[in-house]
Amino acid sequence: MDSREEHYLLDRLIPVPKEIKFKDGKEYLVRDRCKVVVNASETEGIAAKTEALFRNYWKVSPSVSVKADRKQARNPADAYAVRIEEKQLVISVKGMTGLMNALKTLRQLAEVERGTEKVSGYFLVPCEISDGPAMPFRGVHLCIFPETELWDIEKQLRIAAYHKFNYAVIEPWGIFPFESRPEFCFRDRRINRQDLRRLIDLGKELGITLFPQLNILGHASGARCAIGKHAILDAHPELQPIFEPDGWAWCLTNPHTRRILTDMVVELHEFFGNPAYFHIGCDEADHLATCRDCRRKNLESLLLDHLRYFHDLLAGRGARMLMWHDMLLTRGDERWKGYIVCGRPEQELGNLYKKLPKDIVICDWQYGYKEKAADAEPEWPTTKFFKKEGFDTLVCPWINTAGARSLGKLAGREKLMGMLETTWHLNHHRQFVCIYAHAAGAAWNPESSLTGDALPYLTMAQHLRQVLQDMETSQYERTGFNQLQVNAGWLPYQDA
Repeated sequence: MDSREEHYLLDRLIPVPKEIKFKDGKEYLVRDRCKVVVNASETEGIAAKTEALFRNYWKVSPSVSVKADRKQARNPADAYAVRIEEKQLVISVKGMTGLMNALKTLRQLAEVERGTEKVSGYFLVPCEISDGPAMPFRGVHLCIFPETELWDIEKQLRIAAYHKFNYAVIEPWGIFPFESRPEFCFRDRRINRQDLRRLIDLGKELGITLFPQLNILGHASGARCAIGKHAILDAHPELQPIFEPDGWAWCLTNPHTRRILTDMVVELHEFFGNPAYFHIGCDEADHLATCRDCRRKNLESLLLDHLRYFHDLLAGRGARMLMWHDMLLTRGDERWKGYIVCGRPEQELGNLYKKLPKDIVICDWQYGYKEKAADAEPEWPTTKFFKKEGFDTLVCPWINTAGARSLGKLAGREKLMGMLETTWHLNHHRQFVCIYAHAAGAAWNPESSLTGDALPYLTMAQHLRQVLQDMETSQYERTGFNQLQVNAGWLPYQDA
């Protein structure tokens, strides 16, 4: 097989495996009764899952044999090895997670039989693959705004899982209908609880664990600050005492604030199935402690007590607390020049990190990159700082492709906990490709060629068609990276 042919095959894969060696020879035909051997140390359910995925991906029923292999117990759960020969496909994994990752790669690599009008079968070229992630935590952060359709969240969860993200933070923006606190939601934008529960269960099936975020510091409006809406106060102005005067931050001296937030944190954690993580936000809390009672207290003491309380609450429920990094570092500190930090000097929070429990996961969101090609590679000092101080740290890029690649390399090189790719309100069109191709590659295999500057639109479109088949939808607005191809205001032949 020449290099040109290998290039075409590698272009199909997101993320690119760490090691893949193509070979000459006859293809393996994906047919009914095709031979599949799975070597695993954890064998329960392996045969049934293999058969189910073959039926789902290729509409065939394979002949599966599972062999107990204690040597596979030494492998990471996500890792896998594949050997494709003419007469058999051999998959070696520790257990279920590795099996699912192997078959995701094989689905991307498989090609339909040629020379027919309609699909008559699939084949795989002979090769050997040895693969595993550069970091254990590979997450994507998804917001559900009042305008967000849940089918769009499902589509993004499916493509994220297909590209081997293994966690998804779900942040409801004023739309979750709390049973304990029903007033903490836009009255006319409540999400259906059962529809969201179905996505949580779907995540388990796909190999991606969903867990919630609730902002317990700033962003208390449940809406973007530039829009001026407030999920609670627009309908319930009587609840003003639990917020700071402008409504952006929670009032930390009011005992009712803690009681209410406790109810909501516990309810969300239970609703998501008591996951191992819970994100408490805590970014961009500019207007902390501005009310009469809070401004007369020591803010560091107030905030420390607040964070320790929720840390202990979640720990007692078996969950680790995640929080954004930015309020723990101070603007104007030369160490962080050119990087995102949001703590104000007058807030005097620069030493708060020293008093926080070290099992808090710090989510360091840095969205930029070097401005000129000749500039030095960013050093990402904030990330290195939190690691040095003993915190597990996640790098958190957004829609800067080169920045995601650089942060992925940092996470792999520094042996960080991983990456949490953010999406916010820009996660379609070019941003969709950046997030679900480049960031996925940077989280799994940051040294791969895919994390270069080219945008793999056609590969992404093919992968998206595959997951949309799983969703059983071909509705126009649900396909592709965008709901529409052309902004309605730009349609050709439209009257002036």
